[in-house]
Amino acid sequence: MPTDRSTVRAVHFRGCRLRRSPYVGISAPADAAWEARCNCVDTVAVQLVVITGRPRTRWERFAASPPATALAYASCVLIWGTTWLGIKLSLHGMPPLFGAGVRFIIAGLVLYALALLLRVDLRRQAPPLRLVAVLAATMFGLNYALTYVAETHLASGLVAVLFGTMPFFIFGFAHVMIGERADRRTIAGALLALAGVAEISLVGNVRGDLLYIVAALVAAASSAFANVYLKRFSQEQPLATLPPAMLLAGIALAALGLGFEHVDWQHASAPVPLAALAYLAVCGSAVAFYFNHWLLKRITSGAMGLSALMIPVMAVAVGALFGGEVFGVRDLIGALLVIGGVWLSLGRRTATDEAQVTSGAEAQAVA
Repeated sequence: MPTDRSTVRAVHFRGCRLRRSPYVGISAPADAAWEARCNCVDTVAVQLVVITGRPRTRWERFAASPPATALAYASCVLIWGTTWLGIKLSLHGMPPLFGAGVRFIIAGLVLYALALLLRVDLRRQAPPLRLVAVLAATMFGLNYALTYVAETHLASGLVAVLFGTMPFFIFGFAHVMIGERADRRTIAGALLALAGVAEISLVGNVRGDLLYIVAALVAAASSAFANVYLKRFSQEQPLATLPPAMLLAGIALAALGLGFEHVDWQHASAPVPLAALAYLAVCGSAVAFYFNHWLLKRITSGAMGLSALMIPVMAVAVGALFGGEVFGVRDLIGALLVIGGVWLSLGRRTATDEAQVTSGAEAQAVA
């Protein structure tokens, strides 16, 4: 339906004739009532172009601006950089699979509550069921299950490096699935940033069982596939897409945790694990994944994937500030390599990338 102050122009075609008839407030093409109101006797097809004349609000103008994109991107890096400490604290009271499941159940309910508060029409804007299933299985299910399993048998630094391969999986999936191509500069920058992650994370004689190394790599590939797949459906409403996928994955993970893990309810209900769980659910899941979906409307999936290489730097900084960890020279060198690599990848965009980002921002300015 046309919105207030919108203009609809009907274009009629027959043979070599082209005739234009302006109308205001007409929204039902190609029916008897339309043809009765149209004076063109030669009409055989009608194409409508709706031009919305409603001026954008200040918030809509800001949402379509580059600073909004940069702020959302930085928020994702900041939030997911702090979740490492949150997971560490939550594991003091809850086993990994059960804790991850409860985390996503709470996050899904929070996003559903926000959707109701903002009066999002969940029925009309319901996403395709296959999208919900893919996100539940890959972005929230397999990804987190394998990451937590790897964390229990590998050094966390090694897991961080292995998961840092996610951008390269994204480059491959994006090339095949949606036609995004990463140039040499982008790949070189990602490799430099991955070297920085390794410098920060790999300390001493790091060894790991091949099975769990593969689990961490599959987790990275699963997350990469999920982000590229979501990019194909980036026009869907996040508040209608993310909650059912989170609830589905959360229930499955929690059920697995109850079946295969021992849950000490006394420790699980302690203040520190509960506070950490609340932060992981609300900020680390509901807010961060909403921004992730929102950003995929505006930037390439490869650019979004590069955030995975900045998260370990933020995690080390947060650990030094709040977790009593030491931020040494090695960490500083690694951080500089990561920053340099990301700048190399994103610092000078091609004209094609700029056009893609601009068109996405304009199309979703009122989303």
